Amino acid sequence: MLLKIRPALRILMLSLSILIALAGYAIASETVLNVAGPWGPKTLDIQKAGYVFKRLGVTECLIEVNQDLELKPGLAESWSLSDDRKTWTLNLREGVLFHDGTPLVAGTVKAVLERLQEKGSLFKAVPLESIAAPDDRTLVLKTSEPFAPLAAYLSMGETAPVAESSFDASGEVVRPVGTGPFVFEDWKVKDSVTVTRNDAYWGEKAKVDKVFYRGVPNAVTRLAMLRAGELDIAQILPPEAIRSLEQSGKFEIHRTSIGRCRMMGLNMAEGPFTDILVRKAANMAVNRDDLVRYVLEGVGESATTLYPPMVYWANKEVKGYKFDQAGAKEMLEKAGWKDSDGDGVREKNGTPLKIKLVTYPERAALPPTAEVVQAQLKDVGFDAELVVTQVDAAHSIRESGDFDMFLVGRGLLFVPDPDYNLMKDYYSENTVASGWGAYHFSNPKVDELLLKGRSVFDQSKRKAIYDEVQAILMKEAPMMYLNYYVNVDAVAKGIDGYTMHPTESSYHLETVSVNR
Repeated sequence: MLLKIRPALRILMLSLSILIALAGYAIASETVLNVAGPWGPKTLDIQKAGYVFKRLGVTECLIEVNQDLELKPGLAESWSLSDDRKTWTLNLREGVLFHDGTPLVAGTVKAVLERLQEKGSLFKAVPLESIAAPDDRTLVLKTSEPFAPLAAYLSMGETAPVAESSFDASGEVVRPVGTGPFVFEDWKVKDSVTVTRNDAYWGEKAKVDKVFYRGVPNAVTRLAMLRAGELDIAQILPPEAIRSLEQSGKFEIHRTSIGRCRMMGLNMAEGPFTDILVRKAANMAVNRDDLVRYVLEGVGESATTLYPPMVYWANKEVKGYKFDQAGAKEMLEKAGWKDSDGDGVREKNGTPLKIKLVTYPERAALPPTAEVVQAQLKDVGFDAELVVTQVDAAHSIRESGDFDMFLVGRGLLFVPDPDYNLMKDYYSENTVASGWGAYHFSNPKVDELLLKGRSVFDQSKRKAIYDEVQAILMKEAPMMYLNYYVNVDAVAKGIDGYTMHPTESSYHLETVSVNR
């Protein structure tokens, strides 16, 4: 009897060993892409902060933006506008499924956009009157007045459709269930997100099984993780790391011009920068070419106006402020600031020209930029105290008004239309509210132009409007535009297909493959 059982046992054991080996092979062959950038996820609610899940391919928008910064079909395969410019009709793409298997229909999109109106901030200034879904494939948006940038607003991550299963009974997001090439699996607040391939995706399927994304605020830490082999892609690295990474032969360096500007906000509510002469003097005191040459290692471009020249909306006729220390000193003298005791710091009515310059380290080049600006301002008579603190704390300082200069890396193309940023940063009602732009700046002509730009649909006429706005901003100097961004990302050898989008709206990790 035992002799008869033994062959069966051997077969059973062999079968089990094969299954175990196959299981081990399946686990070993799973392709995982490890990525780190400065920003971790703060919430699962994409309508409050939709950029992380849009970037990772969990969600998609009705309208997308191509590499040339042009609007293109997304989940809406086409759209049209009524003769009175108040009704937008969008035709949804067929065959799209949410990650829970339910179909993308206009009724679901309608509910999501209505929730955005209620809970989000993106539509607060959009004159959206009604949203209708006459059938499963058609979405109709009506505005109370003509609003030219609506299509661009619909490309921002906060507008991305998510399935009903994303919400609990009280309407709060418990899991972002989108339509994109990756499915949300897990997360840790402000730390990491794990996504897996969506095999039912309507478009090109992802080439990796899983992406593990980490938010690592410190650029030096990201760099160390990359060198230690913990990362396949490290985003937004300091320019001074480029040479050693290239010399190692282990990495490819991606330099991508993006729609972002390093700029200095000036406190126009109180302090020395309420005087336009002092604002102009500070602008003239900064050697922008030196910032690019020595801080950015040549990876960037000195700024003139707000927008980099790659952007259609840039006013290329604006000349900007030239480095002129003698002119800056003369301007300060004219404003009444004199160095009467010879200590190098100017005074006025017994008060020294002491200012507080605030920035944050999450964007690697900001602190060293602030240090150089601090030294350049000292050369003309400013005494600048430098405060570098994490971004949330820095923002709180700005909101309290306890600053004179606030250095930021301002994204300009999250909505690929000038209306969004210019309204948020320079429209008088908004400059006294929470934000990242001009602080307590008010100019009736700018307000008039910004409102006019919303109702004009001819692109060339709109550009003329925004050109004039940029000219006024340069003259009034509520901000100091320093340089335009070139993102530096390092990719390990054997990782192919990675590109950074110029709006930073998507990493398009579905195109990335692991070949090592």
